[in-house]
Amino acid sequence: MRISIVGHSSSGKSTLARNISERLNIPHLHLDRFWFEAGGAKLKSNDVESIKKARTYIKEKVTDFLKREDSWVSDGWYSNTVQPMISEQANIILFLDIPLYRRLFNHLYRISKTDRHKELTKWEEFKFLYEIIRRTFLKDSKLRQFVYKHSDRVKTFRNYKEIEEYLNTL
Repeated sequence: MRISIVGHSSSGKSTLARNISERLNIPHLHLDRFWFEAGGAKLKSNDVESIKKARTYIKEKVTDFLKREDSWVSDGWYSNTVQPMISEQANIILFLDIPLYRRLFNHLYRISKTDRHKELTKWEEFKFLYEIIRRTFLKDSKLRQFVYKHSDRVKTFRNYKEIEEYLNTL
């Protein structure tokens, strides 16, 4: 089984992927982890060369992973870097279409309770709330085009109850 989980920031992609990975005993391809390993969290948006290097690093790691593993679950929406490669091999694509207000709440809850990314300070995590909003408006149409293009393999979830029901079927 090869599962790709897509959605906007803070929709629960990583949590769902971790749960699926544990239930099915398959590897979890966590794309954000590669971004952090490449130093992406500390890059400035105008540092085009460093961003290009980080994307190359991610692409190499994903390519290696996909060559090694027959079954997997991936989480992340890296549309310009590796999503085409992942989608091409996925049997099913899970789209978490969670409302913006809920995703903002999720992020606030996470940063108040855990140290999610050791590379980021609490302040940087808090500032990411703006990014969640910005990315939603900038990338929503591209994400929905992707979902439409792959509609034969997409299962859409609009709330956490639907996600929990799906997990119970695994």
